[in-house]
Amino acid sequence: MVIQEIIAIAGKPGLYRILITNRANLVVESMLDKKRISIPGTSRISSLADITMYTTGEDALLMDILNLMSEKAAKSELPAAKSDPQAVREFIDAIVPNLDHERVYNSDLKKLVQWFSTLRQNDAFPLTSEVAKDEAAEEVAEEATEEGQDKKSAAKKPAAKKPAAKKPAAKKAVAKKPATKKTAIKGKAEPKGKPSQKKALVQKSTAKAGKSK
Repeated sequence: MVIQEIIAIAGKPGLYRILITNRANLVVESMLDKKRISIPGTSRISSLADITMYTTGEDALLMDILNLMSEKAAKSELPAAKSDPQAVREFIDAIVPNLDHERVYNSDLKKLVQWFSTLRQNDAFPLTSEVAKDEAAEEVAEEATEEGQDKKSAAKKPAAKKPAAKKPAAKKAVAKKPATKKTAIKGKAEPKGKPSQKKALVQKSTAKAGKSK
């Protein structure tokens, strides 16, 4: 059970489990008789998650002490809250050897045993913390993220580089021979094999000249 859900209410016996919270009031359930009641938000309440016990060193969290009591009670008999105060003290000393007896009174140990008995009857053990649950959830999420990233990186193998395709050699342009320019000739072209009229005229004139001589 999450310890942040368990509270003690000033002036009321036993422990209570928070069911609904809002600004105006709290709806809680008694861990003794299972009755549900609504209490104003201004009521004096103590969350078991915020309670510590004095030791000769650093203060011990109540949650840790209760969980240790659960482990020890599974192996040895738990003294009743109304039994000899010395028997209760010896039982707690076996769990918290550095308990500060000058600041922790017999009435405190009696209440501790009563709360433990109530929690055990409600199968509350092991007690856990919301902070620890959040951290565990974050670790699981981080591990899942890392595994997902590893799978992605394994799946994405670098593709083999394809050899660069050789570009086809550029075709050399065949040099065009310069076209021979035709010289324009005035007059009509004369057919081959026939003497030109000009030559004939020369021959005729030559013959006439011979006759005159």
